[in-house]
Amino acid sequence: MELTKSKKISIIGHSIALVVGVALMIIASFYDLQISQAVGDQRSFFGQLFAVIAEYPAYFAVPIAGVIIFYNYDLSDSKKSQIAIMIAGAVVVWLGWLMFGLNAQKMTELAVVPTEQEHNVLWAIFKAFFYGAFTLGIGYFLPKDTMHRLLKFAVFSLVFVIVALVVTRVMKILWCRMRYRDMLKEGDFDGFSNWWQLMIGREKLDPSYKYTSFPSGHSSSITHLCLLWVLCDILPSLQSRKWVKPTVYAVSIILIGLTMYSRIVNCAHFLSDTVAGVYITYAIFFVLKKLFFAKGKYTYAVSDRALSREESK
Repeated sequence: MELTKSKKISIIGHSIALVVGVALMIIASFYDLQISQAVGDQRSFFGQLFAVIAEYPAYFAVPIAGVIIFYNYDLSDSKKSQIAIMIAGAVVVWLGWLMFGLNAQKMTELAVVPTEQEHNVLWAIFKAFFYGAFTLGIGYFLPKDTMHRLLKFAVFSLVFVIVALVVTRVMKILWCRMRYRDMLKEGDFDGFSNWWQLMIGREKLDPSYKYTSFPSGHSSSITHLCLLWVLCDILPSLQSRKWVKPTVYAVSIILIGLTMYSRIVNCAHFLSDTVAGVYITYAIFFVLKKLFFAKGKYTYAVSDRALSREESK
């Protein structure tokens, strides 16, 4: 069977990405610590800026998915089912903003030197309701056909975020790798471990340090920009503009690369941490995308019926 142009481009792109990833991990296997020593600068504004920016994609994906689910209530003829769908969507929106409030850094916390700040849970809960109401309000003005077209994408996004988050957390627990900035606090590099070494239980040695260097959570989060690639295949308004897809791809890849570098500059991660964060998350994205959108089917049957009704009006 002859490959289409898009398939050929995809194969070439993935092949290049694989070669680059393997090469970077080989380099990291020998020079992880040396690279951090060469470029690390905790006072770098660039490093601090991307420490904030890189967290947004994964956190934003959840409330956006919730809004889409909320406004698909009319796919059911049952009043009870409609209410249940709206409640489910609203809960997802609220949980998404709550997760953001409890975990993400804020622009107002951007400082020259990183500081650990406790998040006020009650304040985060309040803001989650406020942001939730705001995003649901914006969703009201979006076209119904767009919401129906994006329902499967919303479910895919939620599964992707959850799986990526769980995998990243579990790996952090298993590897228990010490961060470079904590080594700087210690004044020596005795705590350094290579990326292939599992150090389970290491956190008990010094609870004051978070042994969560491998893989990089920020690098994983920024890789959620891949969700925009799926939108380019779903929305007709984006499909009709041939320049949009390559632009979105290029900007996403540039931001991912800048984030990887910034985490090393910020002394928060080693090169291998950032490579693992990106490639593991992308692997999850790739597999789930194949499972959810087999044969290029981006919508549910119930969504197709609703779209057909709307087009016939």
